[in-house]
Formats: sequence, C-alpha cells, structure tokens
Amino acid sequence: AVSRSVAQTIMHPANTMKTMLQSSRENTFRELFQPQMFRRLTVGAGANFVLSIPHGAVNFAVLEFVRGRLNAAIESIPFLEERKDVMGPGLDFLSSAISTITCSIVSTPQMMITDNIMAGNYPTLISATTGLYTSRGIMGFYSGWWPGLVGKIPSYALTWTFFQQLKEMRNMISDRPAKNYENTIMGCLASAATVCIMIPMDTIKTRLVTQTSAKVIAGTPYKGIVDCAVRIAQEEGIRTFYRGLAPRLISVVPMIGIQFGVYEAMKRVM
Repeated sequence: AVSRSVAQTIMHPANTMKTMLQSSRENTFRELFQPQMFRRLTVGAGANFVLSIPHGAVNFAVLEFVRGRLNAAIESIPFLEERKDVMGPGLDFLSSAISTITCSIVSTPQMMITDNIMAGNYPTLISATTGLYTSRGIMGFYSGWWPGLVGKIPSYALTWTFFQQLKEMRNMISDRPAKNYENTIMGCLASAATVCIMIPMDTIKTRLVTQTSAKVIAGTPYKGIVDCAVRIAQEEGIRTFYRGLAPRLISVVPMIGIQFGVYEAMKRVM
C-alpha cells in the first residue's frame, strides 16, 4: 500500500500528460511540457493517492501469497523441483497474472476514475464517482475492465518477471542483500523494457476508458479493442500508438523504480 501510493503520487503529473496525449488528438507533448501546465497536470493526484492504497495492498499481498504457494507446490514434486530454476520466470509471470486479475476488483474503478479525471472529463474524485455511477450504475466503474486487464496482465507480469530476473543476475555478482537504490534501478530497467513493449495496448486502453465518460470522443465510439486498434491505425497512423511513449516512460519507469525500492525496504522494516 505504501509503495504504490508513494510512487503513483510522485509521478502523477507525468502520468496525466501521458493520458492526455493518448485520449485526445489535440494535445501535444510540447504544449503540455510547459510550466503553466503544471497545475493542470496535478489534477487528480489526491484521488490517485487515495485509490492506490487498496490497489497496492491487494496486488502485493496476493502476489507474494500465490508465489509462495506455487513454490511449495513445485518443491513437493521431485521432478519439478529439479527444474525449479528453469521454471522461475514462468512462475513469476503466472503469480503476477493471478494477482492482477484478483486486484482488478479494486484497480479497475481506480483506473476508470483517475483516467477520466486526468483526461479532463471530470474535475474531482467526487464528480467522477458520481458521473460514472449516474451514467451506467455500478458497472460504470468496470466498463474498462476488459481492455484494462488485457493491458495490465502482460504489463505487470512482464515487469515483475524482469525485476525478479534482474535480482537473480545481481545476486550472482554479489552475495550481500541488494540496497534500496539497487532495487530502484532494477525496477526502472524492468519497467522501461515493459513500457516499450506494451505502449500500443496502453493507448488502446486509454481511448476505450476515456470515451465512456461525460465527454465522449466526437464521432462513432469505439466498439472494442480490435475496432479501436484498427481505427487508430487507419485514421491516425501507427505513430499514434506511441504518442504517449515519452511521458509514459517518464512516469512509469521512475514510478516502478520507486515502488519496488520502497516495497523491498518496507519488507525489511516490517
């Protein structure tokens, strides 16, 4: 809970910039990267802080629990235990995927509310919550569940898997426990690789999530993931999928670095 809330709050302005670039064709990186835009980019930071607390708590609790149970199951079977090191990345990916699906109960409403605030569709947490509920009831908070999950499962799983593999490589070099700054650097490297792979899906997710709010994108709404991907490619070009890459890297890379650094530090303290 602490690691997620701290990391997301610190990097909120860059994440807002990414969301604005992905959700609208009018915004440009140069226009948003101006001192006078800082106030606009901090809109929704409070909501993000509050909603990221249960998200982080559930995510890491389930992740550690599932990984531990998978380890126990593997160790109970001699044939699999002999191949435990080879199966490591797959187990990391699977445990993160299960955690992401479980966590979507709380992470999807957070995504729907914060993305719509950052895109400028609602000004505050209360207005976003009320607006989404008024338009579609409780399901208004879960209308972005599928596109969000399609993006988050590989994204979170790849980041966690890369991070664990980097930790193993680092442990082969040194026997001492990794320091906080080393965990932060490894988290940054893991997230940078993942962002470059997953940015097209993140753009699709943002378009689908923000079009369901009060300010629906002009024209025919996207029908789903495939329709959104095809129309973006045909109407705006392939480069549009990567419009949010720079701010995405700026926001996510240090955010995940901070998150993993704080997480490993909190584990030692607790």
